[in-house]
Amino acid sequence: MQKIYYEKEIDLSHRLKELVSLTVDESIDYKIEDQGLRARGSLIIKGEYLSDESKLFVENIELDIFADDQKIIDQRDFHLKVEDFDYEIHDGNLIVTIEVGVYGVQDGKDRYVRLKDDPLEEIEALSRTLQQMPQEEVTEPLQDVAVASEPLQEKVYETKVKEEKDDSDEDTGIYYLYVIGVNDTYSSISERYQIDEKIIRDYNDNMNLVSSQVLIIPYVPTKDSE
Repeated sequence: MQKIYYEKEIDLSHRLKELVSLTVDESIDYKIEDQGLRARGSLIIKGEYLSDESKLFVENIELDIFADDQKIIDQRDFHLKVEDFDYEIHDGNLIVTIEVGVYGVQDGKDRYVRLKDDPLEEIEALSRTLQQMPQEEVTEPLQDVAVASEPLQEKVYETKVKEEKDDSDEDTGIYYLYVIGVNDTYSSISERYQIDEKIIRDYNDNMNLVSSQVLIIPYVPTKDSE
């Protein structure tokens, strides 16, 4: 089993005084593909809190996880499950940490993902910059997207949060988690997801590719998807 920990800060406009209830559920669809299995769906965070009055909130974390055939132990057991979750109140907002188990795959090192409210425009700008820069100028990691030094911090891009939104609005993010295979390279993975290899390297701090580990693939919109 592979464990993935998601840390998500829920913006409640600094109005949270007391948390009344909190639940985390998963809604996942599974699909058999040519080279493995894919789990696609979302983690659904629901709760109620007190500010001046009782309010409800709903947050979705979108998931897309692919497991290569070489890493799957039992296809019938391949599934995602919310094992546990915890929370803390910080400056009137809520920080939720969710432990998700990926079953039916070989054991791997735990991954920690901190979900941030980075706008999609930043990803698009990064993609355009990499395409326009000469090859010799992109050999060094881009400093403006470096991973912070905090233990749980890893970059996960989410859709832009509206400046004004109701508490019932859903804040969704999209990214991919890929279980690394024996012969995988950054080049082959970038071709699979049609994303610039440099973006994937920077996103994962240029980590060495180790079989059975999880690689985080950022969502980069294409012209066809816009």
